[in-house]
Amino acid sequence: MDQQERPVDAEQPPALNLLGQIIARLSEYGQNATSNISEGLNRMTLQSWIRIIVVAGGYMLLRPYFLKAVTKGAVEKMERDDRKARGEDDKLPLPELTPNEYRGIKEKLYADDDNAGGDGTSSDWGQKARVRQRKMLRELLEEDERRRAALDEDADIQEFLED
Repeated sequence: MDQQERPVDAEQPPALNLLGQIIARLSEYGQNATSNISEGLNRMTLQSWIRIIVVAGGYMLLRPYFLKAVTKGAVEKMERDDRKARGEDDKLPLPELTPNEYRGIKEKLYADDDNAGGDGTSSDWGQKARVRQRKMLRELLEEDERRRAALDEDADIQEFLED
């Protein structure tokens, strides 16, 4: 028999193009996955169910703490890299900002001194205590600014000494 005259076998599947082969492979994977999952669930014992519940519950309980620790470590690393990029020494502590500085209380403290005097009516009750508090906060802010200036000055001097 010649190759051209050879009959096509009925048992042999027709040749598929690339898209057909991909689809056939994906359907095979899907069938394998469903049979493996159903067989695995049918074989589960009480001990294996308890094990799965403990692992999943432990993951759900510990995940927030793990994420918090990782985030804290990443923030500290970024701060270290930032200090290194600015040329500051890692051993110097970062000057901490108070929440009042974040809120802009510093400008309010200086602006409110004009209204410090009062005639002592009931609407000004506690005004003296507020004025004392503002003065104390202003002194703390000024002291903090002096400390930061000294740190900056020391850093500038250290920069020139290292050369």
